[in-house]
Amino acid sequence: MWKYLLIFLGVCVVCSPAQAEAGPGGDRSTVVYFEAVDPEGDDYGPGGYIYPRNLAFRPYEGLYDLLWFRVSGNDEALFFDLKIKEITNPWNAPEGFIHPVIHIYIDLAPGGRTQPLTEEMGVRMPPQYGWEVCLEGVGWESSRLVYLTEGQNLESTDLSAAYLPDLQVIRLKVPKARLGNPQKNWRYYVLIGAYDGFGPGFLREIRPEPGDWHFGGAPAGQIVPRVLDLLAPERGSYTQERQLRPGKDGWPVVYPFNRKKELPWGYLVIGGLLLALGYYSSKRLVITGFWFKGGKLVKDGLLDNK
Repeated sequence: MWKYLLIFLGVCVVCSPAQAEAGPGGDRSTVVYFEAVDPEGDDYGPGGYIYPRNLAFRPYEGLYDLLWFRVSGNDEALFFDLKIKEITNPWNAPEGFIHPVIHIYIDLAPGGRTQPLTEEMGVRMPPQYGWEVCLEGVGWESSRLVYLTEGQNLESTDLSAAYLPDLQVIRLKVPKARLGNPQKNWRYYVLIGAYDGFGPGFLREIRPEPGDWHFGGAPAGQIVPRVLDLLAPERGSYTQERQLRPGKDGWPVVYPFNRKKELPWGYLVIGGLLLALGYYSSKRLVITGFWFKGGKLVKDGLLDNK
């Protein structure tokens, strides 16, 4: 029995996700605190958004497609890195990017705010996962760090944002003294909108039909979230498409991507099945061995066969 238990534990150790220690490029001075992958080719909101027609939006795909998100840091700063499939800068914003508007909401503790920075984002957060800190990454030196005070008011300060061509990421940089070390129980929302210098919250409008300067595909008679991509799992109950559908009160409710150190349930189930199979097989071998041994004893006249 102990042999199969050790095998099960070995499977769990091999299959469990390891925590990276080195930062981008193998930099040992930078520690990775959190990392998550987002499905490719889903910069279409709830499933049907269509790019504007103006040449500034070429290649008409990938400009808002989040591929992965990472939180890392060193002794002086925290880095919030996002990999976007296509980065272009047709209006020469000083940050090196202009199309994506990045909202990173962090749930630090129970309570918090359940509305995004701007109503036009078109989503809500559940009460159990309210946020206390938001990093807003916007071109034209409009990025900011927003945090919730003890009096439930919002205050903000400037935030460094830049596209790093060598790493091919957009990096939002925060002094470590401002947030401290990221904790295991922090939860992250990552929402990607489309930049419009004249739009509310710098967010571009989405209508039923696309035009030169607005997206198409907005469902009629519903709240239309101005979210092109969302950090979410590829399958299951919390996919991007499901989260951006209208909720009970009409508002789509989005959920944070939670960092979990526990073993995935799938591995536990597989390990449990292997353990049960091994135990059953060992019992069967014992019974089979006894049957063969008993048959030999009967044959040799040493055991009464009744």
